Parts: sequence; C-alpha cells; structure tokens
Amino acid sequence: MGDTVDAVRPALLWRVAGPRVGARLPLPGRESEAHWYVARGRDLLTVVSPFRWVELAGAVERHWRRQGWTITSVNAGRDRPGVAAVTRDGYQLALFFGEFGEVAVTAASPGVAGPVRRAAGDAAPLPEVHCPYWSSPV
Repeated sequence: MGDTVDAVRPALLWRVAGPRVGARLPLPGRESEAHWYVARGRDLLTVVSPFRWVELAGAVERHWRRQGWTITSVNAGRDRPGVAAVTRDGYQLALFFGEFGEVAVTAASPGVAGPVRRAAGDAAPLPEVHCPYWSSPV
C-alpha cells in the first residue's frame, strides 16, 4: 500500500495502519463457508480538503490501473468518493474517506484457511498535517 500513497503527488504523509482480520460471508447459494482475510493499510495524516477528495481518488485509481489491477468500484461523488480494485493475485484494495475527514488505503488478502485471531489494531487517526495543496479549501 505504500507504493499507492507514494505515487500521489504532491506527496502525502501517512502511517501504517494496524492489521485487521475478519471473514467475508458467502453469498446466498454460492458457497458454504466464510473466507478469512488479513488486511493492512495506510492512514493518511495529511488533511485532505473535501474539494480535493475526488482528485485524490482519481490519482489512486490511475495508479492502480497503471499497475494492471482491475477497478471493481468507483464512487466519484463528492460526499464520499472512493475506489476499489482487485490485483491479479486476488488482493482487494480500497481507498475510502471517513466521516471526519480521515482517509485510508487498505489491502485485504484473498481468503486464507481457517480462522485467524483478531489482531490488536488501533483506530484511524484524524489527519492533522496541513499541506498547501491537499489541505487548501479551493
């Protein structure tokens, strides 16, 4: 995930997010068991103005397309833009914006065998680093 946020210009400040684990439940009539996954991500520490959210989502989408990954969802709305993709080896990627301006990029593994113990993760931080470009109101 570091390469995704590092590809955005001007540069953003970020930190490694705590690991998460969980289960993807089967779709009705599709499978008989849940698939466990492990997810890692990056939390942005740079304040991104709502006026720049769509631009940031577009930059991430373009980077993922250049990597050859399949874009599975794009929300271009200003309220909560976002983008999701899947890599050739089945990792699921997502960029999303939180209710209070927090921004995260995550990668979840393809299903892994058996239950995984929940890892101790910390909450996403509120961004606090201002940037002349990303934090500007216009």
